[in-house]
Amino acid sequence: MYNIEQDFETISSNFQKIKTLTPVIEKVADACIESIKNGGKVMFCGNGGSAADSQHLAAELVGRYKMNRPALNSVALTTDTSILTAVGNDFGYDTIFERQVEGIGKKGDVLVGLSTSGNSKNVLLAMDKAKSMGIKTVAMTGEKGGKMKEKADFALNVPSDTTNHIQEMHIAVGHILCGIIEKECAPKVKALFLDRDGTINVDYGYTFETEKFEFTDGIIDLCKDAQNKGYKIFVITNQSGVERGYYTIEQMDTFNAYMKEEFQKHGIQITEVYCCPYLEHPDRKPNAGMFLKARDRYNIDMANSVAVGDKERDTEAAMAAGVKVSYLLSKDAAQSKGRIAASLREIKL
Repeated sequence: MYNIEQDFETISSNFQKIKTLTPVIEKVADACIESIKNGGKVMFCGNGGSAADSQHLAAELVGRYKMNRPALNSVALTTDTSILTAVGNDFGYDTIFERQVEGIGKKGDVLVGLSTSGNSKNVLLAMDKAKSMGIKTVAMTGEKGGKMKEKADFALNVPSDTTNHIQEMHIAVGHILCGIIEKECAPKVKALFLDRDGTINVDYGYTFETEKFEFTDGIIDLCKDAQNKGYKIFVITNQSGVERGYYTIEQMDTFNAYMKEEFQKHGIQITEVYCCPYLEHPDRKPNAGMFLKARDRYNIDMANSVAVGDKERDTEAAMAAGVKVSYLLSKDAAQSKGRIAASLREIKL
């Protein structure tokens, strides 16, 4: 009988050992960041499962790993069947990556070669060509490293000599690299965080009916000013009425969609609405959960962002998330950790 539990124990042990690669991962990430910021790119190549990993990682950078941001310059040398078959037919399979590095690579780029053995000839030739062109090279291999270990500027030799476990760790290391690169290369975003009921719309008490939607005085002018100054606008709202049984998730979503449409009529774009429908949850204000989710997805510069709410918990949550300026809408002079504003028209961005 196949020992599934033993497989899990092996995988778990490997992932504990992989921590020793942290210093090298940081150096590889720094090289990729420097390249992209200077107009270069990160290239990936490998065979079989390593080819799949190559295009997977390139896709994370060009598309999105965790956060919404501009595309990052990356390419997998494993995906263009016309180039692969033409070069393989005319010059030999060993040259399929070398030829592409010669054609599209430039000084300052980074080439990441993936090979479980570390001895794939076509990857080795690509690394040789890259080094001759001033392109930094990274070897992602197994524990022994093979010939690639000696050729590369950086060697990520994961702690296993078994193909499937090497590949498991390759994609894990690749994901960590993508996360670091994305965070450092994505532009920082300023945000205006708005509570919903009582801040954006008049609060009738667990408001969910679209026919009762009514903008509060000053919210349109505030949001237009924010957009003009480069802020992205987010709605951060507790909606415990769902768990209390006053309305459904679908009704909450319908109300939020209607709200966004009403904003759009005024030329205002709401980037995203974050809701917590629970009475007890890490996302529920005064906890910072929803703010942190927005921060991580959009690379928000919290220190240069602004939050507005009508309850003290709104201020507490924003400040716990690192928002430097948080306004509490209040007509009295009650003590608050944030700034007091009698109306939305008093708020300065």
